[in-house]
Amino acid sequence: MRPLFSAEARRRLGEDNPKWYIKVILQGICTFLAFFALILFAAAVDLTHRHFRSPHGAWTDWMPLFPVLISLIYNPLTFLLPLLLPNRKPLHPGWDVGVHLFTWALGIPSIVFSVGLGWFWWWQPVLVQFGDFIPCRQWNYWSEPCNPVIYTAGKLEIAANVFLALLIIFTFTLFVLACIATHRHRRATKTARTATRNIQLQYHRSPEEHAAAQEPLPAYTPRSDEENAVTVPGDGAPKYS
Repeated sequence: MRPLFSAEARRRLGEDNPKWYIKVILQGICTFLAFFALILFAAAVDLTHRHFRSPHGAWTDWMPLFPVLISLIYNPLTFLLPLLLPNRKPLHPGWDVGVHLFTWALGIPSIVFSVGLGWFWWWQPVLVQFGDFIPCRQWNYWSEPCNPVIYTAGKLEIAANVFLALLIIFTFTLFVLACIATHRHRRATKTARTATRNIQLQYHRSPEEHAAAQEPLPAYTPRSDEENAVTVPGDGAPKYS
C-alpha cells in the first residue's frame, strides 16, 4: 500500500515534530468536528432568523461560526500542503501556535454565549390543557405543541455545542503540541547557528566552503587473496591476514 505522505514529506515533517502523525490525526478530527458544527450552527441560525427576531442579537448567533470556519479552513490546508508540495519546507510551527490559540480563545466565549443564550432555555411543559385542546396564548406559548420551532432550533444548538466543545478540546491539544514543536524548532535553529558560528570563527569560512574543502574519503576496494597473503620466513606456505 502506497503511503499517504512521500518519504521527503515525512522527513521534512519530522524535522520539527517527530510525532507529526499525531498532529495529522488531530487535525483530521478537528476538521470533522468543525464541518458538522458548521452545518448545525448554520441550520439553527437560519431557522431562528426565519421565524423569530433573535432575542439576544444576531452577532451572538453568528459568533460560534467564526472559530468553526477558522478550524475548517486551516487544518485541511496544513494537512494538504505536504501532499501537494512534498518538497516545500513545512510551515513554521509558530503559525500553528498563533492560529490554534486564536481559535481556542475565540471558541470559549462562543460556546458560553451559545449555551447561555440558547433556545433550549425557553422550553417549558404544557401548563394548561382542556382535554385535547391546548391554549397557546399565555401559559403554553413556549411549549412544544405551541412553538415547535424553538425545540428544533434548541436541539440543533445542543448538538452543535457538543461538536464545538470537542473542537475546543482538540484545538487546545494541537496548541500544546505546536508549542512543543516551536520550542524544538528554536532549539535546533540555535544549535545550527552556534555550529555555523564556530566554523566561521575556527576556519574563517562559511560551513558550505568548509564542507567543500574537506577531502573525500577514499573508496573502499576489497583486496584479493594474493594481496592478503603474507609469507612467513622459513615457511613456504602463505599465511592470510
